[in-house]
Amino acid sequence: MTKLNNKEANSRLKDQIKSNYLLNKNSWFGIGGKASFFFQPKNKEDLKFFLTNFKFEKFITIGSGSNILFRDSGFQGVVIKLGKEFSKIEESNSCITAGAAALKSKVSEFAKTKSFSEFEFLSSIPGTIGGGVFMNAGCYGSEMSDIIDQITVMNLLGKEKTITRKEIKFNYRKSGLPKNYIVLDILFRKTKNLSPLTIEKNIQLMKNQKKINQPSGIRTGGSTFKNPLSSKLKAWELIKKYGCDELFFGNAKFSEHHCNFIDNTNLASSEDIEKLIKETQKKVLKNSGIKLELEINII
Repeated sequence: MTKLNNKEANSRLKDQIKSNYLLNKNSWFGIGGKASFFFQPKNKEDLKFFLTNFKFEKFITIGSGSNILFRDSGFQGVVIKLGKEFSKIEESNSCITAGAAALKSKVSEFAKTKSFSEFEFLSSIPGTIGGGVFMNAGCYGSEMSDIIDQITVMNLLGKEKTITRKEIKFNYRKSGLPKNYIVLDILFRKTKNLSPLTIEKNIQLMKNQKKINQPSGIRTGGSTFKNPLSSKLKAWELIKKYGCDELFFGNAKFSEHHCNFIDNTNLASSEDIEKLIKETQKKVLKNSGIKLELEINII
């Protein structure tokens, strides 16, 4: 990363830019090497200032790291993680606006206090709203694309753009958004009003279902693979059917509770986790002709 000719850059962003930054605390897997640079802008103005005053070839934007596997070799580029100013949640004209760094669970809780339904499913999905938009996160029959009205993004030139729901090419766990866009905030559509008590009951039903079906208290990145659209079997059923649930490489293994979740409690190397992933994909493809597509992001 190189700084363009601007004397203000050092003093303004010195506390927000770190070099050789260890990434393991920014991933739920608990592992990862170092990023060349780590930038956490306090607000939109600082993000724009950074983008217009620094030149870099590679970058990624992360949220809470709930579905990211950082390689032990690190990331030779800039990691951008939006600061607290991007986590505001507000209501105006019976619609919710949330910053990209707001947690999905916080948005769900806010919606409940305002008697807005259809946000209940967000309570069961970890991570930030911004990441949820990019991957069209969802569960229990609902997904982000169902409740979005429009989003605001910033490109690498520091220019903002508003994109409507119709312009976003949402698909199963995909949005089609260009990777050079940084999501700033999301305006959600107006939804049906229900009493907070009814909404809370719906939330608890989902959380109870999640508790039954998914592991808790382990280091994991959530669902490893997407459910294949070409198969009646879900990803975990294919993993189990072809014996991949018994695979392990070093400390890398699948959860005994749900075999589409990798259990990294014993802090396996990223290399061993990737070996587990690739061997599973290989066995499932060989036996069923189905290629399992990753839902986690490997950086």
